[in-house]
Amino acid sequence: MLAIGALVVLGGFGIAKLIHDAQVPLKSEASGITIPWIPATVKRWQDPIDDMAKKYNVDPNMIAIIMTLESGGYSKANSGEAEGLMQITPPTGQDIAAKFLKTPTTSYNLSDPRTSIEFGAAYIAYLRDQFGEVSQGPSWTTTVELVAAGYNGGPGAANSVEEGKGLTDTQTVVYSRDAFNMWRERHAKDSPTYDRWLERGGQTLVDAAKAEKL
Repeated sequence: MLAIGALVVLGGFGIAKLIHDAQVPLKSEASGITIPWIPATVKRWQDPIDDMAKKYNVDPNMIAIIMTLESGGYSKANSGEAEGLMQITPPTGQDIAAKFLKTPTTSYNLSDPRTSIEFGAAYIAYLRDQFGEVSQGPSWTTTVELVAAGYNGGPGAANSVEEGKGLTDTQTVVYSRDAFNMWRERHAKDSPTYDRWLERGGQTLVDAAKAEKL
């Protein structure tokens, strides 16, 4: 009887895990980047993006959108405060390395493409887990806006959006809405939001990425 009881308990845990996994917002379902208009300079990082999407259970298209907004796929992008494909700042990198990676580390190089992608994916997963709700599905547009606000402006920014207080930082407002709209347009042949991002300066990043020798 004890063995049967244990099996029932284990079976219950298994069912609960399946239900939980099915309800994870922005989980890894797509096989690689499926957005037609994502620039080739971002798509060329598809293999490590897909690896980290699976590792952190995040939709690879979400990682691709954030990479597009951050660097346009230019691995040497450096804003003076953040660096690499996913534009991680040193303080945020320390937090990610210690708290959000599957295997915490104290030794890393934020300019290394694979490292940058893993740190970015881990941070997206953390923000998703903090601010994502099952009720935001199945479109997940609200989740994307909250994650993007947190990625650009910190968790406090995401919290302000979630509580309906709004944002005062213009950059974070534009960034989070760009991510929101790009996500909504991810199945379309073209993205007006992506085109506007190019016009606002994104083209410079994409051009630098095209000229980069890998």
